[in-house]
Amino acid sequence: MVARGEFYAGSKILQPLVSYVGLPLDQLNFLVCQIVGLLLAIPFRTVLSPASTSVTVRLTVELVAGLALSLFCFGQVWYLAGQAVVSYLLMKYGSPRWSQKAVFVFCMVYLSVAHILRQYYDYGGYTLDITGPMMIQTQKLTSLAFALSDGHRSDPSRMTADQKSQAIKEVPDLLSFFSFMFYFHGVMCGPLAFYSDYMAFIDGSYLTSFPSSKANGSAEESTKEHVNPMSNLNSCLAKKLVTAAVTGLIMVSLPSMICPPEGLRSEQTVAAPSSYREQHKWSYSGEEFFQKTFLQRSLYVLVCMTLAKQKYYFAWTLGESVNIAAGLGFNGYDNSGKPKWDLVENVDIWDVEMALSLKVNIDGWNKKTLVWLRRVVYDRAPKYQTLAVFAVSAFWHGFYPGYYLTFGTAALFTIAARQVRRNVRPYFQKSRNMRLLYDAITFMFTRMANAYITFPFMTLELMPTLHVYAAQYFWMHLAALAVVVYFTVLPPPKRPSQESIKQD
Repeated sequence: MVARGEFYAGSKILQPLVSYVGLPLDQLNFLVCQIVGLLLAIPFRTVLSPASTSVTVRLTVELVAGLALSLFCFGQVWYLAGQAVVSYLLMKYGSPRWSQKAVFVFCMVYLSVAHILRQYYDYGGYTLDITGPMMIQTQKLTSLAFALSDGHRSDPSRMTADQKSQAIKEVPDLLSFFSFMFYFHGVMCGPLAFYSDYMAFIDGSYLTSFPSSKANGSAEESTKEHVNPMSNLNSCLAKKLVTAAVTGLIMVSLPSMICPPEGLRSEQTVAAPSSYREQHKWSYSGEEFFQKTFLQRSLYVLVCMTLAKQKYYFAWTLGESVNIAAGLGFNGYDNSGKPKWDLVENVDIWDVEMALSLKVNIDGWNKKTLVWLRRVVYDRAPKYQTLAVFAVSAFWHGFYPGYYLTFGTAALFTIAARQVRRNVRPYFQKSRNMRLLYDAITFMFTRMANAYITFPFMTLELMPTLHVYAAQYFWMHLAALAVVVYFTVLPPPKRPSQESIKQD
């Protein structure tokens, strides 16, 4: 790894431009690499299309370009190669009965070591490094290992439809494997594409694997009329690029002006090394936050986290744009027969910001990681699936206490939200006004819960996080616990029947 104080291992060529563009070198390199990836993606889709180019050439271009961009932006590509090689050997020579578990354990331990080293060299920092691509590669390797295991299961009837669709019979050849690990339009920040989807994109079969569909037409009629999947690619790409531009502008302008995350951290509660505290002077005194009223503190957390999410919106929508430009993203047709380009969509901003339930809110965020967690953890765990998913997700992110507080709180709130929906919602279905009232209440609580759950990702450390929770009197924790206890331990009140609801 690199020496303390010199954490960033990417290229320094663009260092002279840092003072002009106002971005740190790591972020500037990331932006440049994504722009280069976008410029490469268009001729890759048009000139090197599956119809005119062999699979070998497409795989090779993906690999070479991806390695070059990774080395420029992050450096230390050999750490990615090391994780990939060991995992490949386990899949190649291990038994299908246990190799997927071995790959999962190895990848998580390997990633954990990288997280610990990063935490040592760049404590509390957000400098881009190889752990970002390694998190995506861990998803690729583990999902591939489980897909191979599913391909060798003796009783397919015990598999889900999703597992059957993703199952792989043979270990990929080296070129296909490493091209999947390093393809240039997904290596920077994803979003994740699974191996079967990637290979269908490479050989072009993904364009014909979905039957055309037309609204108001029979299934027989719908298969006769072909809809060109590429017909709306440019419009989908333009929407993603506009979204990335808008969220990028918000990211660099509003948070520091309105509600900087530093405002949640009091210097007295930060246990970071003195060198870290010297380098990270708070632009907004955390003491001001704790002097506000309860409502002001709650509003600050809400606005702060809404603005903090813009950097994720920017990175993910830009990543989606590069993938779509390359031609990866077609996901069949909607009910009106319009091609969908959401295969690698990682965030639904509308669902995140306007959700009427915590489930919809969570499902709209980091969507490809949720699919990975479902396929690798939730569908495999014998029991306590929800807790297992949140535990693995926290472990995958790293070892700051804030991650575990976030996912522990999310698990509690998810259980409580299910109880409310199951036991309380039926009472609000008697009339339109009652339904609107229920939606208004759940919208408000979902917005507040999202900020309450996720702000530990900004504070990272234990005491600053607990300090902010204490400033809000842990009220949402207490409310969620009360809901769980009431509907789990005590006998719930009798729910209204469907007949009574219809009569009312």
